[in-house]
Amino acid sequence: MKIQYCGKCVVSLFVLTMVSGPAAAEDWGDKMFDHLKIKFGTVARLADTTFKVTVKNPYAEEIRITSLTTSCGCISWTEQTPISIASRAERVLTIRLDTVRHVGEKRVKAIVSLLEPVKGLTSTVTLPVEGRIRDDFEVRPSSVAFGIVDLGSGYTQRLSITYKGRADWKLASAKVEGDYLTTQIVEKARSHGTIQYDVVVELKPDAPVGVLRDRLILTTNEVGGSEIAIPVEARVEDDIVVTDAQFGLVAIGDSKAITVIMRGKKAFEIETLERLDRDGKVKAAPRGKNQPNAPDPNESLPNDPAESFKTEFASGIALVHMLRLTLTPHNEVGMFDETFKVTIRGRNLPFTFHAKGRIQDQAVTSLLR
Repeated sequence: MKIQYCGKCVVSLFVLTMVSGPAAAEDWGDKMFDHLKIKFGTVARLADTTFKVTVKNPYAEEIRITSLTTSCGCISWTEQTPISIASRAERVLTIRLDTVRHVGEKRVKAIVSLLEPVKGLTSTVTLPVEGRIRDDFEVRPSSVAFGIVDLGSGYTQRLSITYKGRADWKLASAKVEGDYLTTQIVEKARSHGTIQYDVVVELKPDAPVGVLRDRLILTTNEVGGSEIAIPVEARVEDDIVVTDAQFGLVAIGDSKAITVIMRGKKAFEIETLERLDRDGKVKAAPRGKNQPNAPDPNESLPNDPAESFKTEFASGIALVHMLRLTLTPHNEVGMFDETFKVTIRGRNLPFTFHAKGRIQDQAVTSLLR
């Protein structure tokens, strides 16, 4: 690209370009990609096979992706252009390998065209793509797609694997990379060169909230230990939602009560409501209705504001539960952020919420009023 410089502006424009924006050379686009080569490896026919590339804009100016193209119909981008990426922002692009209409070795290219609109700079990033689609090996369904799974419930998916070829062929192992998945291989049938397996993939109940992406790696007894990769995805969502308690300003010696609401997709029962210390351990606190060992009203008042909470909740099974927190601060002023743990009967994972606010001296609070 040709750029014209005006006399005294040469140095300043050069410095500005180097510090805050992409250089005029086309390789500035390469610096935005976390992968400059895509390797699908060996995949099964009919498997839903994708590869994700993160494009991050390190420059001061907005960068636009003007086109996404490929050199072969065996691969395709899932996104539509144009795409704008703000300064310091990033975008994930997905390229899919067509395992339905294509088989065999693939060595092709995926092309991304970039534009910096302020100076009119352009860059073309070419990503080599490699993969091998086996036509003697099929997997149904095409991926391990758990969909939306409630937190704490877990889920199981079953894949059917069919191989046509050698009579002594075996599926040697099925492994996943993450900690929240387990696998099991079940041989179903062997007849006239057709071999069938089921692979059972279980999402553990302790999988955390969020999107889980993994790969199921199938290894065979073929020479070289051929590996087949199958994508795994799940979205774990809370089946119970709880809000934080916002106390705002509370004067020393005054009492203030806040109701915390817990809602569930299904009826549930609260077993305990406890306050945690800074190390995440349960710390004893005064107890209210439906909480045993209520404090003696004649007992001396604590100095720690966190010890000034009284908790109450109704027993029984319901879709909605009201948790009542009453704060009566005594001697200590300042901000507070206390963590409470709610244990639900019949499930291992507890829920937590926060109680936040500021404790002020009575005289200061009177002036504010």
